Amino acid sequence: MKDIELVSLSGRISANESISVITETIRANSISRSETPDDSVDFSEVEINNNAVDNSGEISVLSNDFDDKDDQYYPEGGLEAYLVMFGSFCGAITSLGMINSIGAVQAYVSNHQLMNLKATTVSWIFSIYLAICYSVGIIIGPIFDYKGARGLIIVATALTFIGLMAAANSTEIYQFILSFICLGLGNGIALTPLIGVTNHWFLRRRGFMTGIVTSGGSVGGLSMPLILRHAFKVYDYVWAIRIIAFYCLALMLIACFLVKARIFRTKVPQEKTKFSIADTTKKVMAILKKHSDITFVFTGMGAFCLELSLVLFLTYFVTYAMAQGFSESTGYLLLTTWNTTSIVGRLIPSLGSDFIGKYNVNILMTSAYNLCIFVILLAFGYKLSALYAFAGIGGFFSGSILGSIPACLAQITKVSEFGERYGILNFIISFGNLVGIPIGAAVIDDGSIKNYNYLIVLIGCLSTLGTLFFYIARFTMVGFKLNAKV
Repeated sequence: MKDIELVSLSGRISANESISVITETIRANSISRSETPDDSVDFSEVEINNNAVDNSGEISVLSNDFDDKDDQYYPEGGLEAYLVMFGSFCGAITSLGMINSIGAVQAYVSNHQLMNLKATTVSWIFSIYLAICYSVGIIIGPIFDYKGARGLIIVATALTFIGLMAAANSTEIYQFILSFICLGLGNGIALTPLIGVTNHWFLRRRGFMTGIVTSGGSVGGLSMPLILRHAFKVYDYVWAIRIIAFYCLALMLIACFLVKARIFRTKVPQEKTKFSIADTTKKVMAILKKHSDITFVFTGMGAFCLELSLVLFLTYFVTYAMAQGFSESTGYLLLTTWNTTSIVGRLIPSLGSDFIGKYNVNILMTSAYNLCIFVILLAFGYKLSALYAFAGIGGFFSGSILGSIPACLAQITKVSEFGERYGILNFIISFGNLVGIPIGAAVIDDGSIKNYNYLIVLIGCLSTLGTLFFYIARFTMVGFKLNAKV
């Protein structure tokens, strides 16, 4: 779509006549440059906005979605593309599913294997795990951009399986920490390529396909607590975690065979020099400066707050239900309900985002999620019916957090640089995960309902702040225009 000149015409002719002239100009350019698929123009990618006529009579041609920054050809479907998406979906069941299910593991370990330790001490195991899941992306992102996905997913598969098998045999806190570090590396290495390859195969349907892939996290968050709930009763902790290990291994092997990148960043030749801290610091600062545009900064801040809010909630939802007087089994069922409705909450909004805009959908969904936190959970959390209502409704609206953030990022990023930017974004999020869960444990303290309500207020405030930051990011692109597709 490069070389298409976006023209502005003065008020000497009517808006309809101007639109006709613009359409003919685009069509003429597309005919003259239709020799290769990369240069072809898809008219669904160009939106001529009838409302874009200002008082001066000028008319603007708006890109449909701020989308194509690489001038690449995208298959937009076909057997190979759909197989890649299926592989990514299976991999996401493991990587994102484990993140969504970590609260169930923490609740069991806190009340059994490590019951003699303080909640804040146990929480460090899982905060370190989550921090590694996200922070490793700053290294993996550029590797994915240059080298592709398959090698990374193979390494991630091995580390995930080893980490879970080690966690199954852990009895001391240092053993849990080491095993979950290994598991965190496995989940973190897989995360960027599993999400990133979607952008290699789709453009117009990118939001929906990203939603499908990330919905694997909800499937994992739905299936793993159910498996654990049954296995903890029928077998014991050791075999329950081993069953999860083999479950994850099977899914990751599918991802190893099917996930494939097709767009690679060209590496600029550089002279080989000896390693030095000063040179490394300069390179890191250059990368950060390169990605310092204001839209990305506010998108990152919004993602930080929303992800931290979600992780805090998922980690302590089961124990919150137990503090309200309900059984551990009921807590797992609430978490299962949450993950079930969040599947729908990722698919439907993701489909809509391709038509009305990624940022628009994310802001609407998270705003509704914020209302659910304060109106349902905080006000009526002592009632089981209210907890199920929140798990169902809140789970639906929260589904867009993990689904729409990568889609929003892809909208403002070159495909060949997505891995690097996604890695930076996850690295920022990792700091919140590292300190967030221990802070949550400190807020809960003795586990009283009053302290749990303080935690709910913290979760709601973080989510509201994240929504505000996403609105500011939207403002940096289109200002106060409410009808802009962005």
